[in-house]
Amino acid sequence: MEWTVRVRDHERNMIGEIDDEQELEIRDRHLGHGAWKLVVDADTDSAALLEEGDGIVFEVNGRTVFSGPTNRHVSEVTDDNAGTNRPGGAETTTFTGISDTSAFRRTIYPAPGTAITAAGVKQPVDRTTLTAPAETVIGTLINQHAGPGALVARRHPGLIIPTSLGRGPTITSAERFTDLHDHTFTLAAGAHLGWRVVQHGTSLVFEVYEPRDLTGEMGFSVELGNVAGYTYELTPPEVTHLIIGAGGEGKDRLLFEFAQPSPLWPGLRIEEFKDSRDLALEPSSDDDTDWVPPATAAAQQAEERFAEAAAVQTVAFDLLPTEGLVWGEDVDLGDRVNFDTPRGTVTDIIREVVYQRTPAEGQQVTPIVGDTVHMPRTYRALRRLRREVDRLAAT
Repeated sequence: MEWTVRVRDHERNMIGEIDDEQELEIRDRHLGHGAWKLVVDADTDSAALLEEGDGIVFEVNGRTVFSGPTNRHVSEVTDDNAGTNRPGGAETTTFTGISDTSAFRRTIYPAPGTAITAAGVKQPVDRTTLTAPAETVIGTLINQHAGPGALVARRHPGLIIPTSLGRGPTITSAERFTDLHDHTFTLAAGAHLGWRVVQHGTSLVFEVYEPRDLTGEMGFSVELGNVAGYTYELTPPEVTHLIIGAGGEGKDRLLFEFAQPSPLWPGLRIEEFKDSRDLALEPSSDDDTDWVPPATAAAQQAEERFAEAAAVQTVAFDLLPTEGLVWGEDVDLGDRVNFDTPRGTVTDIIREVVYQRTPAEGQQVTPIVGDTVHMPRTYRALRRLRREVDRLAAT
């Protein structure tokens, strides 16, 4: 498997290659924000090239799989090799960056063609509703808020949106003031699609891909000879019993309890209360077409919370290429696979892949099956709070 790391300038022209790094790490994520890291010896051509450049393009067997800008570099001096040809110790520079998918952040305007200014302005509509195949809806949203179809000040330089192929089921989007990435990642996940932005030529191209269900034909385990080693992690759910308080005050509140015990943690009971006083017990008038019965609305909120707070299984494994198993061809990011462990089979999608290269260890591809278990609980809570605020802002 041939890897190539190219350095691009501020206009995204290629200005050189890096092949003498001390460490290379590329983290590419399915419907998530990717990142990269390069550690090189200081005062070398590679260090100067990376300082001059704007970012990197990473190719596997001639195919661009990742690209992104530099956002930080740090110089470090250690006592490694001190007393040899480096009396003062080894000095390295670490360059880090994000993926081009992550390089633009936008908020969904109700009317994407109407600018919001410091002088204050009203949007002409409550929200823009889009109904079309999922690929078309996602591409349209990104085009309207960051692509060539966006207001000039909001356009991400170089971003192009190819004509939609109409992939995915027909969906509807009617968001306002929510995060563009969060919303379009969610839409793609529900439609069983993936999307990313990768550099081709000097342009940043919006790409849609279709993950495959390989559970009937693709399995991984040490015994099968396609895994060198693996790490299995299991964390308990954050909540198994949810109490939702709708409408009213004090003893007049309508309370609902929902339960979703985890089969991975039998006997575990963790209760949580959710204040949903914004759920009206009755319609505000005979013409209130937006009202939803509180039992229905509470059940939907419970479903969302249980999905977010479920027990997590994650397997990170070092891939051993075999005949008929080539990464990027036979199996790729977003595909659904089986992984056999002594605790049972983990069936989930490949949500992340890590490409690593060092002089001592060479190249290694590490796919990660399942949800991340390293997301801090505080961040989960903040993300949930943001969704609640977005929901209120959308009213």
